[in-house]
Amino acid sequence: MQNGQLHYRYENANANLKLEHYVYRIGSYHYNWHADFELLMVVRGSIEMCVSGQRHILDEDDLILINPNEGHATLGLGQGNIAMVLHIDPAFFKGYYDEVIRLQLVSTERTRHDPRFAVIRRCLAQMMVLGTRSDPASRLRYDALFYRLVSAIVPTDAVFDCQTTAYRIDRRGKDAISRLVSYIEDNYQERITLADLAHRTGYNASYISQLFKGKLGINFSEYLLRVRLTAATAELSTSDARISDIAAAHGFSDLKSFNTAFRKTFGKTPAEYRKLITDDNRSSDTSFKQEFVSADDAYVGTKLARYVVEGAGQNIYEGVERASTDSAESLRQMAKAIRGAQALLAEALDAVEGQ
Repeated sequence: MQNGQLHYRYENANANLKLEHYVYRIGSYHYNWHADFELLMVVRGSIEMCVSGQRHILDEDDLILINPNEGHATLGLGQGNIAMVLHIDPAFFKGYYDEVIRLQLVSTERTRHDPRFAVIRRCLAQMMVLGTRSDPASRLRYDALFYRLVSAIVPTDAVFDCQTTAYRIDRRGKDAISRLVSYIEDNYQERITLADLAHRTGYNASYISQLFKGKLGINFSEYLLRVRLTAATAELSTSDARISDIAAAHGFSDLKSFNTAFRKTFGKTPAEYRKLITDDNRSSDTSFKQEFVSADDAYVGTKLARYVVEGAGQNIYEGVERASTDSAESLRQMAKAIRGAQALLAEALDAVEGQ
């Protein structure tokens, strides 16, 4: 746990396991994509999640999984919105699946309290505490919780995607793709075609197309569009500049093309999005992924304790414990780790042991 914040990284090379786990405040759109699986849980409030052109409204306790290289952005609805995120390096799954696996998981008002989601919330809560510890017993328990979480996420009929190599990123072509990406990010405001990119970098246009699809899982034009949208949405949230000026400043040929791309990605126009931005969104943006929620946060501590109790005894997957004593022990550990929630956690612990 870094500087008393709910944020840590965990790695077990023997299990091909590499994770990042944190709790943060949701602001305005930060359109991004990455090579990891991202499991997001709403701890407080309500958020809008846009993933690959689909829009989801997630309320407190809802969960959603984002696949590698899926473009996504979140928007806090109302005040004080908080989410917990777990990043999973997809290399972990290579030990089990020969093909690229794509997972589908999102809860709704009807399903959010199903046993499956309760188990996932419980595992996330306990992992947040155990991830800060380095003793062998805690690491063993942590790994067991992660495997339990994955068994709840991955269905028996998991979907394989043979069209993309989204996380088959090896060293071949690594320097080339880094050079191409760097050029785009430095010059995305200008008109860039595949021919331009080939001329500027010295690579064959066909080779460039293969690199983007093979190493990033998306084609060149989609990557360029994502970079432009990322910068444009950031300016929409932080400035009062005219939307047409923002479009021109970030490489869109005209306002219409910007509106079309924005609507396709986020399900609304830039003007409609700007009306949704609040002071709370802007406040959260100032510390986005730089400051995480404190371990002293009593609200978050209470929610983590509730998740532990809620998920106890849900015997829906092999190896999920039913004993309430396990839940009680988890709460004892959490009471030590989350100082600001000690009194509330003790009350919850008493309730569990009294059952």
